[in-house]
Amino acid sequence: MDHDIPLTQSMRENFGQDRTSGCKNPVWIATEPYSKRPQFPKLNSDIETDVIIVGGGITGISAAGHLSSALDDRYYELIKTFGEDGARKAFESHQYALERVGDISKHEGIECEYRNIPGLVIVEVPDTDPSYAEKNDLPQEYEACKKLGVNVNYIPNGKLGEAYTGAILEFPRQATYHPTKYLNGLLDILAKNPNNLFSAYTHTRMNSHKDHGNKATVTTEGDYTITARHMIMATNVPLHLMEIITKEAYYRTYCIGISARKGAYEDKLLYTNSDPYVYVRKTAHPDPSKEYLVVGGEDHKVGQESPEGYETHYDNLIKWTQKHFPYVAPNDYLAFTGVNTGMEKNVYVNTGDSGNGPTHGVIAGRLIPDLITGQKNKWADLYDPSRKPKANTASEVISENVDQNLKYSRWLKTDIGDIEELKPCSGGVTHGGLTKLGKPLAVYKDGEGNVTKFSAVCPHLGGIAARNDSEKSWDCPGDRYDGVTGKCIMGPSNRGLGAESEIAEQVQVGSSG
Repeated sequence: MDHDIPLTQSMRENFGQDRTSGCKNPVWIATEPYSKRPQFPKLNSDIETDVIIVGGGITGISAAGHLSSALDDRYYELIKTFGEDGARKAFESHQYALERVGDISKHEGIECEYRNIPGLVIVEVPDTDPSYAEKNDLPQEYEACKKLGVNVNYIPNGKLGEAYTGAILEFPRQATYHPTKYLNGLLDILAKNPNNLFSAYTHTRMNSHKDHGNKATVTTEGDYTITARHMIMATNVPLHLMEIITKEAYYRTYCIGISARKGAYEDKLLYTNSDPYVYVRKTAHPDPSKEYLVVGGEDHKVGQESPEGYETHYDNLIKWTQKHFPYVAPNDYLAFTGVNTGMEKNVYVNTGDSGNGPTHGVIAGRLIPDLITGQKNKWADLYDPSRKPKANTASEVISENVDQNLKYSRWLKTDIGDIEELKPCSGGVTHGGLTKLGKPLAVYKDGEGNVTKFSAVCPHLGGIAARNDSEKSWDCPGDRYDGVTGKCIMGPSNRGLGAESEIAEQVQVGSSG
């Protein structure tokens, strides 16, 4: 059972910081290794262009493709939040995204395992469980879907796998695909465009950006400047944009890839109605006689887990899978896509995917180019980043922000009393003696007993990072840092954890470096 794709020793030593956001690799690289990614140069001069896209994930690449040439949120929740018209537009936009990927992959000959298959939602417990009646909200979801004209079937007495009997919602025409195969194929096509409309630069980090009214500029770490009429911030969490950052909740999710005999299980998408939910899908295996069951879930807030709790989440997913398949996850549920809030009129963002990145990214790849070119888009108001929390989600926004603010109580706490307590290849937060309370230090001890120290103060919002030994990283709300180098590997911060000698009081809360 290979629930963790094997890493080479050199990859483990580097913790994949330039590849993934932790030391565990995604299941997708088993059949689409990093070596297959199209290669691009590093920026080494100032340039001018029509549109600059910061970020090379599904949003950025989809937007570049458009300019060059089922939804796992619950529908009855969307109806309560946005009304029937808003929920219907959400459904339509995600259907567009599913079909868009299929159309592109077919037209361009991108082999990315795209296929239309049913999507199923089940109750988190079987009908033999005493709490089943209380937890079965699928009839309510079914009625909401019918109001929107969604093609859905309600099966009151279904059976799935070896452990579930009970209600099932079936969405007949959903889709799945291999995201890295699709994006690598799309990038390759863009790079070979004979009109030279597209250019890309890797290992080129943005240091700052500015909106000048009629243009936007980006300054890179190498001190080069890119000037454009429009800028798309496709960085998952937008850099420096506090009005949007404070609207979002930051969660870590978990996923395992388990080998199964090819064809042992039907090819369907599966979700539970629990919170957090569990999802299951299939993807190709390097061994043609096998396939992977991809099982995910166990979401929790970033940086808010006990040191021993991280691996428990993987164990829980394994146990869930063994039980059901013995032979072998923003506060109003929609993304923020459009013109950046505030005064910046030439900067566009896409963020707050609520677990729907593969479709939200494709939606943004259409919506943002429409805004740039002045085309009317019926989804624009729905995804507008400047929208205010609805009355029935405002309390969630407040709750998330209060919970994030509790992060600052870690100024008064430690994970370890003394560095000598650390086991090899582990880390923790302790207090040094540079300030009245003692400066929070992020300390890591490698396999040979060598110790590395950083300031544990997050340079983004001033919280204190927590150690995640499962993925060899330092985590705090919105940002994650490499466990050995302190380099920022995910989040809005554009610099890493500071050196041990930095005085904690000099860190400005809200600074992005």
